[in-house]
Amino acid sequence: MSFHSVQIAQLLHERSAAAGGEGTGKDRTELVADGTVNSVNSVNSLHASGDTCDVAYLLFLEPPQDPEPNMNALESCIDTAIRVFQPVPAMAHCEVLIPPVPHHESVRSQFATYIGKQSAWQTDKVDGYNYYLMANMGRWRAVPVFAHDLAQKLRRECDQEIGVAYSLSRYITSAKPMRFFAWALPDTRRSPGHCATLSARVLRRTIPEALSHSAAWYGPSSLYLELCDSTKEQAIRMGATGSPVPPSHTVSSIERLLRGQMTRENITALGDDNCLDATRALTLRVCSDLVEGDLSAQRISQKQLASALLRWVLLREDTRV
Repeated sequence: MSFHSVQIAQLLHERSAAAGGEGTGKDRTELVADGTVNSVNSVNSLHASGDTCDVAYLLFLEPPQDPEPNMNALESCIDTAIRVFQPVPAMAHCEVLIPPVPHHESVRSQFATYIGKQSAWQTDKVDGYNYYLMANMGRWRAVPVFAHDLAQKLRRECDQEIGVAYSLSRYITSAKPMRFFAWALPDTRRSPGHCATLSARVLRRTIPEALSHSAAWYGPSSLYLELCDSTKEQAIRMGATGSPVPPSHTVSSIERLLRGQMTRENITALGDDNCLDATRALTLRVCSDLVEGDLSAQRISQKQLASALLRWVLLREDTRV
């Protein structure tokens, strides 16, 4: 099983092909590392090894509509800062999610840091189920990022950032009045950081052109906004216009993944191939909405993509070699 940029490009190109525009027939477009588009043969260009993946995601967590009533003083200060000092829409957290492709890499799918902890791959499926799918259900958004062999490069970069100390003070330079001083903070590997600092740093080192500022400049909200703009530009180059209707088997996979029972048995029966198919289509929808949809449509499609990814990653059976 593979998840290559040419396959994403095929999906993004379907609408224009169906409309009779350029790109019909065997020739498709492929997004390569520098963001340009090359014409390739849609069959012969697929890698046979299945050892790469050209799309990854950043997950963003919306804060609850109303502050939690049982927060302590520190948590209350953080919640206020998130809501007051960040641009709209406010985001409380962000992290990296890489599709479980190839199978044996599925244990390196979610990379994150949290207050009071060091950065790490999130491998505790029980804790993950409770945190991602229960306590914070419906508040996650996912934004895709594309680059050649992205998953392999991103995993390698995240491995070099394992055990990084959490830094709450880095939020100071992510607030608008203090961003000017962000350049003065270390931006090297293993420098302390909060969730957005770490996510921005591994992304900048993997795709240097993806972001325009140093890692300390970003909070979750500013990272979300800039990443949406960057992905929108990529989507336009890849032909993400309109809202193409996926085939019936893909619609069925999406329905089962998003609205089926939230159990390991359901995801196992659905299988990785169908989860991958559904995720591709939902990725296409997010890209299309970033290009042509309003803010409400963007929010809905990003939430659906995040839910699908988290269910797939957290409820599938891991394969180790």
